[in-house]
Amino acid sequence: MSQVSPFLTNGTVVELLVSLSLGGFASFVAIISWRKSRTLSWIFVVAGILSLYAENLYAALRAFGLLSGPELRVFGASLANLVTDNLSLVFFSLACIVHARAGK
Repeated sequence: MSQVSPFLTNGTVVELLVSLSLGGFASFVAIISWRKSRTLSWIFVVAGILSLYAENLYAALRAFGLLSGPELRVFGASLANLVTDNLSLVFFSLACIVHARAGK
């Protein structure tokens, strides 16, 4: 049996493919929007959307076994997971702070 077959029984493949498809579309639209708006807050929103896609891509690569090997650990948690899971929140928070300070 292949290593991917357990994923086919619980729907993880479908979830990953849907996340990657919708994330790819959102990233495409975000890049188009990036060209239209040059405000710093909007650029942080776009960076947040792109980092969400990177998080989905990283999860898919790990699930399919394409990224394996030793991981850096921080307090028992994987550094890569900490970064990919929280980077988008940092960008969205920065976007809100910049927008609030702009006062528009």
